[in-house]
Amino acid sequence: MDRRTFSKLLAAVVVTEACAQDAKSPESAPFHMRFGPHPGLLPGAPKDYIDELKFASDLGFRAWEDNGLGGRNPALQEKIGQFCKERDFLLGVMVITTGYGIPFQRATPEESERILADMRKAVEVAKRTGQTHMTVVPGSRLPDLALEDQIRGAADLLKRCCDIVEDSGIIMVLEPLSHDVAGKPVLLRSFVEGAKLCELVDRKSCRLLADFYHEGTIGNELIPNAEKTWSQVAYVQYGDTPGRKEPGTGELDLKAVTRWLHEKGYKGVIGMEHGTSAKGPEGLAKLIASYRGIDVG
Repeated sequence: MDRRTFSKLLAAVVVTEACAQDAKSPESAPFHMRFGPHPGLLPGAPKDYIDELKFASDLGFRAWEDNGLGGRNPALQEKIGQFCKERDFLLGVMVITTGYGIPFQRATPEESERILADMRKAVEVAKRTGQTHMTVVPGSRLPDLALEDQIRGAADLLKRCCDIVEDSGIIMVLEPLSHDVAGKPVLLRSFVEGAKLCELVDRKSCRLLADFYHEGTIGNELIPNAEKTWSQVAYVQYGDTPGRKEPGTGELDLKAVTRWLHEKGYKGVIGMEHGTSAKGPEGLAKLIASYRGIDVG
């Protein structure tokens, strides 16, 4: 063997060993919980969508979510679904409908059709991506009707939505929000209100999205309200408040929430629906450290 060949072989061994060490390092080990970043969240990630997924996987993440996935190219949707299947990545929510500010409890035939059309589109997306959980914001709140009656009235339109998505295995997750949509107050503002609507719909394809950022932003206790509504929860999202950045940047004890979810046996995605407190390498390091700090399992 000549010196040049030997040098190449030696270099290959060194690189292989370095990669093996990186794969075993705590910084790149898979997270126990299925924390799911979204496009554009990870500072320094490649611009190409699939390369961004690989970047997330190499950092130890085992899930992904993309609220805008339904609007992406169908060919890319298929590639995303295939990547997640091959890498054992859980693909989290996309938004089926924001509700457009439509009062579900008093929707006109035309408004109802607009919502139902979103459901039919979601079925086609699910065929390409293989995902199951999809977000629904069930419209706006009216000023002239008791909230209990409004929640009861919204159940009828949601049952019609279930009729469309249920056979495809889609679970609509209703999201209570702490802010308006389309300039109108949302129907659901808390876990308790969302769970009540799910109970009234009473279908396996209609459950609750527990976004702890929104619940904390309106001042509600996190774990007690999650415990109270747990039978209806099918999906979870994080974001600290104030600021809506990574855990540890605000006042919410998301480490305690994660421990509680683990004790509950939750195996689903925890969507990282927030921004970062810093940019560049510092921002990535802080983001990873915050989630390593709350990971349990």
